[in-house]
Amino acid sequence: MIGGKSKLLPTLLAFVMLLLLLSGCGIVRVNPEIDNNTVVAKVSDQEIKKEEFNKLFNILKTQYEQQFGTEVWEQEVDGKKFGDVAREKLLDMLIDEKLQINKASELGITVTDDEVNIEIEKAKKYFDSEEKYNEFLKSQNIDLDYIKQSMKKELIINKLNEKLTEKVTVDNDELKNYYDNHQDEFVSVKASHILLESREEAEKILQRVKAGENFAELVKQNSKDPSAKENSGDLGYFSQGEMVEPFEKAAFAMKPGEISDIVQTDFGFHIIKLEDRKLEKFADVREQLKGNLLYDKKSKEYEKLLEEMRKNTKIEKFVKNLK
Repeated sequence: MIGGKSKLLPTLLAFVMLLLLLSGCGIVRVNPEIDNNTVVAKVSDQEIKKEEFNKLFNILKTQYEQQFGTEVWEQEVDGKKFGDVAREKLLDMLIDEKLQINKASELGITVTDDEVNIEIEKAKKYFDSEEKYNEFLKSQNIDLDYIKQSMKKELIINKLNEKLTEKVTVDNDELKNYYDNHQDEFVSVKASHILLESREEAEKILQRVKAGENFAELVKQNSKDPSAKENSGDLGYFSQGEMVEPFEKAAFAMKPGEISDIVQTDFGFHIIKLEDRKLEKFADVREQLKGNLLYDKKSKEYEKLLEEMRKNTKIEKFVKNLK
């Protein structure tokens, strides 16, 4: 036992020395609690601490790495690593959030637990089951408490937005003026298409179309679109922004009766026939247009007010503490 103890002591000393060395290099945190309490920004007299920042950054990190891979953080954006840019943008977001929550508190704006729970239940409906919902949260590195806190903040900020922009309106003259000067936005087209798996196959079918064969029959015989046999490839009327970009670009460049060249999208290779083109009447789009313009005006007004909050508040950022 004595021999064993004498061997253990230098081993422990060596381990402690290694920890001290690594902590000096920033590889090991001797006291993670100190790191959590590191201040990364101040909004007036309120502190944003590293723990709060890290929680949000780790969620962002999980999502970005799932979509773009772990190497995304090393990519350059305007001469800086994407990881550094993302951290700074995230810090700005937390600062803006703090500004808005403070303003809402000044105005007496609150949100109840029932309001939060209603929104969470709405979110769950996008999933097949509660189990799937919980699996998604786990996969994104999100816990239920964090969801509730985030939802509460979002609802408070939404109420603040409504309060501060409640006097913003859109009158009929604004609507009519916009409609008259942006009529391309109110054009819809009606098209049919043949969807094929390869360019070679599409070229063969295109030659048959150009030779005068019936388009609808060629759709039924050859299209890979699951609904083709029932609707002869008819997509009905659609406006800009409703279809994938290559398909939409081709369709809106055509005249009724024209047949497109081969158009490639993520779905495959398309041959498009434009059936009709029409301009939506002002009366038919008025309410939707009003909603869109009102949203834009309120967004611009709110951003202006948020900028005033930034200017009128003492904000300090400690970017070096973000890593």
